[in-house]
Amino acid sequence: MMHRDVALEALGALLNSNVTSVQKQSSHVQRSEGVFSAAASHGHLSIKQFIPTVLDAEETSQVSNSCFLHIQSILRGGPQAAGFPTAVQDTPTGKTFIIDENEFFAPQYDYDFTTLKDIETYRRGGEVYERPCGWFRFGLKVLDKYDGNTWLGTTYRSTQSVPGEWPVSYHGTSKLGAEGIIGGHYKPGSGQAYGRGIYSTPFMADANQYAKSFTSNTTGKTYKVILQNRINPQYREKYLSDRYWLIPVPSGTSASEEQLMVERSIRPYGLLLKEV
Repeated sequence: MMHRDVALEALGALLNSNVTSVQKQSSHVQRSEGVFSAAASHGHLSIKQFIPTVLDAEETSQVSNSCFLHIQSILRGGPQAAGFPTAVQDTPTGKTFIIDENEFFAPQYDYDFTTLKDIETYRRGGEVYERPCGWFRFGLKVLDKYDGNTWLGTTYRSTQSVPGEWPVSYHGTSKLGAEGIIGGHYKPGSGQAYGRGIYSTPFMADANQYAKSFTSNTTGKTYKVILQNRINPQYREKYLSDRYWLIPVPSGTSASEEQLMVERSIRPYGLLLKEV
C-alpha cells in the first residue's frame, strides 16, 4: 500500500505547486488558529476544481509544453517518438493548495495494479479499456459530486461496460491558444475561434510518455503520475486511429463557462502512481 503523503506530493507535481491537507495542518497547529487560517491563506482545492486547476498549471509547465509540441508533431505527421525531451523539469511556482483528504480521496476505490497483467479485453463506455497494469491507483471521491453516477458505471465490475457509462482515458496535456495543434483537425462552430485543446489517450503507453515525474520527500523514490478519467463521448473528438482524444474549448470562453464545459466532458476518478 502506497503512503497517502506520496499522493499529496503527486498532486503537487500535477499542479507544479505544494499540496497539503486540512488533516496535515491540524496535526501541527490548533484548529482555531491553524486550519481556518490555512484554508484562508492558501487556495482550497475541491475535487470539482481539480481538473480546471491542473489545466491552468499546465499553461506555465515546461513539461506540458514539451508534451504539447510532441503531440502537435505527431498530428502533423512528424516523428512519433524521436526527440521527445524527457529531461525537461518544471520549476515550482511557490503556490500552495490545501485539500480535505476526506472529501478528496476515496480509499475504498484504491487499487493495486502493480503486479497485474490483463489476459482479457475490458470495456468501459463501449470502448476498449486498458487497465493501468503496473500502477497503483488512489481513488478520488467523485460519487455524488456531479449529475448522478451513471457515467462511472456500476460498483460491480466485469469485463463489459454498462449503459450510460463513459469510456476511460488517461490525461495527457492541454494548451490555450491551441490552433497550432488542433488546426486542420477540429473546426469550431460559426463565430468561434480555437481555444484550449484538452488532450488525453485511452492507451497507457502514450500516457506513460506524457506523465510527469517527481521524487518523493516521504520515500526518497521517484514516481510517475497520471490522471485516470472518464470522458463524455458527446464532447470528444478522436484523432490518429483513436490514439488521441480531444475536448475542444472555444476561444473566449470565460473561466466559469470553461469549468462547466470541463465538468460535463472530463472527470478524473483515479490518481495513478508508478515507481520508476
